[in-house]
Amino acid sequence: MTADVKRIPLDRRVCVVREDRIDLRPERGAVIGPLIGLAISIALFVAIALFANDLPVGVLALMLIPGVIVAPLSAMGLVYSLIGAAVVVEKAKQSVRFQQGVLGLGLGTVELVPFWKVDRIEVEDLQLGEVAPRGPPPPLDLRGWDVVLVKTSGKRLFIAQVLAANTPDLIDEGFARALDAAEAIAGMAGRPMVITAAVEEEAGPGAAAAAGQDETAGQAGPAPGEAAP
Repeated sequence: MTADVKRIPLDRRVCVVREDRIDLRPERGAVIGPLIGLAISIALFVAIALFANDLPVGVLALMLIPGVIVAPLSAMGLVYSLIGAAVVVEKAKQSVRFQQGVLGLGLGTVELVPFWKVDRIEVEDLQLGEVAPRGPPPPLDLRGWDVVLVKTSGKRLFIAQVLAANTPDLIDEGFARALDAAEAIAGMAGRPMVITAAVEEEAGPGAAAAAGQDETAGQAGPAPGEAAP
């Protein structure tokens, strides 16, 4: 990785920041699933070829059908994990492209947003939902944040998500990653970055720094440490 490339790990995605381009693409571990699927498909096809004369037709069909289904899906998933991207921000084209997922190989454009149609990049709380506890408490309490592009029309487009364990140090680290990605995108688009997420004051120095950035940007949302409306 060259010095002018920055990688920001997010939830199931990584934000790759270059001087003139930002890619939000699958993390490196995303290649494992498609490779396993391809390996299973190849093993099924090899087994069919070797035992075609010995196995009943019904068994061969049961082996063939999964292979036919899994192989193309795994191949598309592999291509997406290697060269595809979910969101692309390009300075030269002055636009943010939201691209298709696995079935579209992460290449086809779903929505194209010119920079001048971007109102702001927002970091908001991820609503994980609340349910009445049954049985023992969950082993891990989570907090999350969404990075969202808000168009001048008011339409909100999801960009990325960060999850962190609900402990002071990890909350601060997770929020910092969401903030870094949002700042990079907002900076390249030349639009404001707004924080509407509520972060506890005791979450650490990163929250205080985020509060200072929020104030200097003149943002409308509450600074970290303030209660969300």
